[in-house]
Amino acid sequence: MAKTVTPDQVLRAARELKQSEFTRDDLAAELGVGKPKFKHAFKAAREAGQVEKVRDGDDHKGRFRVKDGA
Repeated sequence: MAKTVTPDQVLRAARELKQSEFTRDDLAAELGVGKPKFKHAFKAAREAGQVEKVRDGDDHKGRFRVKDGA
């Protein structure tokens, strides 16, 4: 059975990283799934304003953070 990831799980995993900025790869490792498995949940969290893009890193990967109050 495929593991379904929710936006709440994305937020919880981002907070558990205990770093101010994270990449999608960081979240995938924390969740224990591949990036496609949490794509929709991550997008929903961004659209709800719970996660915001901060910048692109030197490796051209997006860096994100959990918004205050989310």
